[in-house]
Amino acid sequence: MMSTAQTENPIKYQITPTSHFDYNTKKGEWNLEVHLPGVNKSEIKFRILAKYFDLEAFRDQARYSLSGHFPWEVDVDSVIGKYEEGLLFI
Repeated sequence: MMSTAQTENPIKYQITPTSHFDYNTKKGEWNLEVHLPGVNKSEIKFRILAKYFDLEAFRDQARYSLSGHFPWEVDVDSVIGKYEEGLLFI
């Protein structure tokens, strides 16, 4: 299914967004920050599995995509995310 941004504007740019991943070994916690300036929250799709994540987002004629593997299994039910002012925090 195509998003609103895709339907209105054909994709001209494929962008890998800037991201930061931190893992605290003492607490066993991790944080992922992804920079998506100007992207509407409704245009972000984030999927997380036990050992993998992927993201796809759209803005105007740009498609942002990012994916990665975890070196351990993640409890997907405990993952919390929020999006504020162009920054996605997982």
